[in-house]
Amino acid sequence: MENTEHPDPNLASELRQNAGREWTEEAAEDERLTELHRRRRLTLSDQAKELVNRGDRVSVEFGGHSFSGAVAWAGEDFVTIDGPGQSADIRLEAARWSVLTTDQPAEAGPPGAETFRALLHEYSASTHVVRLTLPGGDMVIGRLEVIAEDHVELQDVDNRRLLVPIQMILGVVRSSDFH
Repeated sequence: MENTEHPDPNLASELRQNAGREWTEEAAEDERLTELHRRRRLTLSDQAKELVNRGDRVSVEFGGHSFSGAVAWAGEDFVTIDGPGQSADIRLEAARWSVLTTDQPAEAGPPGAETFRALLHEYSASTHVVRLTLPGGDMVIGRLEVIAEDHVELQDVDNRRLLVPIQMILGVVRSSDFH
């Protein structure tokens, strides 16, 4: 006698659903591992450029100072952050970064200096007053006059000429209307 029974159609459907679910889970795990591998290869400079492209906001702590705002520019070794009424240019290796990812696309801002040293040169070409943030919460206020090989010369608000090693400068804080 020949078996004329047909396979259970529910069983076939369940097997297809299980296979589809397994493939979806495997694909999601592959995607997660690929993203993890990509992030492991990123430098802090790469991360900073991604912050700009995504329009992320950050809160940064550096040498007893803190600053929060939108990431507006990223050079090779620093980031520019726009906060309320002021902006800060902070050296990447001098800070601890807390990132708040947003869903808002970044506005294309004007390109800036590529290095912190080049940025200091730009500021020395102006007459604007800046605040140099130093370790231990110290701050020096004045006009950058000379960017030398290993230090800057600054004319402070008391009309003194100050010499500050560039390696001590964690960031530059300035009024938002400073261009």
